Amino acid sequence: MKQHAESAAGQTVRNLHKVLAVTAKINSSLDLDELLGIIMSTASDVMHTQTASLMLIEPASNDLVFKVALGDKGSELIEKFRIKMGEGIAGHVAQTGEAVIVNDTQHDARFASRFDESTGFQTKAILCVPLKNKDKVIGVIQAINPLTRHEFSNDDLELFSIFADQAAISLENARMHKELIQQEKARQELRIAHEIQQKFLPDIRSLKLKMDISAESLPARSVGGDLYDIVRLPDQKIAVILGDVSGKGVPAALYMVQALSAFRFLIPTTTQPAELLNHLNRILIQHSHFGMFLTLLYLFIDPVSGLVEYASAGHQAALLKNANSGEVTALKDNAGIPLGMLEGTVYEQTQVRLSKKDLLFLYTDGITEARNSKGSEFGLKNLYQMLGENWKDADECSQSVFSRLKVFTQGAVQHDDMTALTIIL
Repeated sequence: MKQHAESAAGQTVRNLHKVLAVTAKINSSLDLDELLGIIMSTASDVMHTQTASLMLIEPASNDLVFKVALGDKGSELIEKFRIKMGEGIAGHVAQTGEAVIVNDTQHDARFASRFDESTGFQTKAILCVPLKNKDKVIGVIQAINPLTRHEFSNDDLELFSIFADQAAISLENARMHKELIQQEKARQELRIAHEIQQKFLPDIRSLKLKMDISAESLPARSVGGDLYDIVRLPDQKIAVILGDVSGKGVPAALYMVQALSAFRFLIPTTTQPAELLNHLNRILIQHSHFGMFLTLLYLFIDPVSGLVEYASAGHQAALLKNANSGEVTALKDNAGIPLGMLEGTVYEQTQVRLSKKDLLFLYTDGITEARNSKGSEFGLKNLYQMLGENWKDADECSQSVFSRLKVFTQGAVQHDDMTALTIIL
């Protein structure tokens, strides 16, 4: 009896040494695919079995999916099979979270024979253990057909359970590492997209305009869907657009770049804002596959005469501050529907004549709909009040609007892109 106890104790120590030896190997990689292969090869070695398999729970379907299966038929399992929760021995272990030993699969009602029938492999005995992360089952690992003994024992179960615990920890570390790498890659891609998008926006100072213009833009994410452009035309005339793409993020940014490119292509073809919007609408419908639309305000300005011709595709009316009276009003327009929605839309044109020092303010709805921590909107009233104040130049006006928005929205999440153009004749 004493000799048997010493033998059992010695075997336990040897088993623990086995686990310690393979733990270092398992933890040698943070590459998830490589780690899965290491776990399988070491599992088969540690348990000394004919083959082994590892299945992880697919969150979307809640199915068990073969990730690694060793042996001659392993690749067939990976390519062909997935297991429903509760199906077979593996599905039972995943559902209950309890390990099982089945030493006679042919007389166990839980055994799913379809895998053997499909591959020609003969499963005689299975040791199946759940893989858990913080008591949540993330998959199962199986040792199949012991090589040097007739059946699996409780000692085998104890050893394999310890091994599975170490494997689950390593898998979670690798998964987190993969997510961090993907997040960092996404951040880098967004930074690049942001830089590309910013290069599409005009450098106002380099245009040497006959009027004072300032632009401010703050996307809700790294990249956004608000756009503006200022093009200097012959005889000092200026073409100005400001728009808002439906949606946010990368898809909106791609649509924004497409719209800006099309606008710059069309500028030499016509000086009439309504006609240009007709053409731009046709291009966006024919060549865009993003399922988005664009509100846009286009102004054609003659700084000498003060004449402003404009057309709107569903965008907020520009605000006009009269230099003499200080009164702020919205420009009258015949706002059509947004661009990219309906083919054959015909946009209408309006005009107004400005006096020297009159101020025009173009903006996207992210400004008036900006909310504070209590859920209240900044609103048109606040914007009218601000514009009615005295500003020494366009820069001071634009920057002050955004400074007050920052104070107003402190503690709240920015839900929409915010862009404004201030124009002083």
